[in-house]
Amino acid sequence: MVGAGIALQEAAGSLWRNGVFPSGALSVEGRLTEEQRKALREVTSASNGGSGRVGRVMVLEGGMKWQQITISPEDAEILESRRFSVEEIARLYQVPPPIIQDYTHNTFTNSEAAGRWFAQFTIGPWVRKLEAEFARTIIGDADSAAVEFDLSGFMRGDYTARWQAHEIAVRNGILDVNEVREIEGWNPRATGTPPQVPGAAAAATP
Repeated sequence: MVGAGIALQEAAGSLWRNGVFPSGALSVEGRLTEEQRKALREVTSASNGGSGRVGRVMVLEGGMKWQQITISPEDAEILESRRFSVEEIARLYQVPPPIIQDYTHNTFTNSEAAGRWFAQFTIGPWVRKLEAEFARTIIGDADSAAVEFDLSGFMRGDYTARWQAHEIAVRNGILDVNEVREIEGWNPRATGTPPQVPGAAAAATP
């Protein structure tokens, strides 16, 4: 699969690098000498060859005619094949396409879901293996230490859902305000400053 993708990349690169646009053949009446053919090839390549000269007007003289004999990369489905190879390689390594900047079928909604999917199904199994290996080879039987990778950045979701989760955690005593601020990367409240928890005062009033 990866080899096929590399082959497509090389084929497309060769086509665009060596192509004459529009690509085809020049026909003349009679027979050209080797020197004439060489001179015509050099002049044509210099004026119209390569991707930087795409679309240039080709000037023909002496009864020469242009015959288009090749097809474009789009007609040859090279671009579509390369796009498919990207999807196949992403599937092989269990990486959601938006993670590798393939936004062909992407929306903002599934982009957020892709990050969580990536953390849970792509990185997650490797993280668990690394944690187990650290515990086995480095920490050993020490009960006071543990290694755990923090993947919460991938699992944060959208802004509104994240703060709704914080509110539920604080309201149920799972986290306090400063712990929530730490999760969000903010400094804790100044010492002595009572946290303002909406609804807390009302709940405490009989």
